[in-house]
Amino acid sequence: MSSSVRAATESSAPRTRWVIRRRAVLILSLFAIAFAISALLNSYGPLTAESAIRMAFATVAGQTIAIGGAVAALAITVVSRRSIPGVIFFAVITLVVSMYAFTVMGNAAELLLDRLELVEATARLN
Repeated sequence: MSSSVRAATESSAPRTRWVIRRRAVLILSLFAIAFAISALLNSYGPLTAESAIRMAFATVAGQTIAIGGAVAALAITVVSRRSIPGVIFFAVITLVVSMYAFTVMGNAAELLLDRLELVEATARLN
């Protein structure tokens, strides 16, 4: 087979390229994965110190994944050379998600302290 025939054959065959969709990454990281972590690590029994810590770490892990997903969606947008308004839109989404996630992480720390005080007060009553 000559090189010109091989080149024509290779160029005519369409390449199937797997593309990560930025919307799918954003939706999975913001909702599906974060909800799954919270549902799996939630305390369905009595409140203990271990369950309070587990719930706080689940909250922080879910928010960290949300931030990572927003940054990944922005990176996909930039790498795929989308238009400037698209990049700005996903940059704003990343900024909003990050600010909200940091607020939720701070609230999780305060809630952990409140829960640990409640566990200690209950232990003193017993």
